[in-house]
Order: sequence, then C-alpha cells, then structure tokens
Amino acid sequence: MKIRGVVKHAAALGLAFSLSLSLSVPAFASHKLLDKNDYVLQETEDGSTECLSPEGKPMTGWVADEENNLYYFDSGKMDFGWDKIKGDWYYFDPDTGILATNTTVLNYDVDEDGKMVKIHAW
Repeated sequence: MKIRGVVKHAAALGLAFSLSLSLSVPAFASHKLLDKNDYVLQETEDGSTECLSPEGKPMTGWVADEENNLYYFDSGKMDFGWDKIKGDWYYFDPDTGILATNTTVLNYDVDEDGKMVKIHAW
C-alpha cells in the first residue's frame, strides 16, 4: 500500500516538472532565432535599427529582446506592418517592430507564434 502512494506522488511530481518545462519555452519556439553572438543591433542615423553580422553584413532572421519580444530583420532592416515570411503572414507593430501574438489586428487573428490564422468577414 505504501509503495502505491509513493508511485502516485512520483507520477504527480513528474507531471508537474513536465508542465513547468513546457511553460518555460517561449511562445515563438517555432521561430529559429539568430544566435546572439552572430549579430549586432545598431541604430542608424535616421533612428531605425539594423541587424548586422560582426563583420558589418546585413542579417536576415528572428531576434528576441530581454523581454522576449520578437522582431524580424530582412537584409538588416527591421520589419514593420504585415510581412509574408516563408509563406506565412505576420504583423509587426508599425512603431516598435514587435511581433503581434494572440490578438486581432484589423480583421485578422494572429496565433501565439504571430502567424495570421483567421480572417473575419465584417
């Protein structure tokens, strides 16, 4: 009888540990982020942000900041507004460039990865 209680307790701990690991994975886990050692973010004279390699070449890819906000750079330039990336549509705030997630933009729903998933007919 005592062994059965220990097994149940161990199973509950295992489940709790598994759930805690799944919660620590960012929502944008499906996006391959650029390695932080492979790029430099640089402000330009016009106030925009560029993503460059350490050698100064423009980079393309996903970047996350300290608050886990996600940005996309195409040939070194930060994306704003709607953009089609690898066949999917994403919306980036027009002021900050932050990827919109789990929300509705105009009449379009975007999911936890920022992909457009539904168009509302008004």
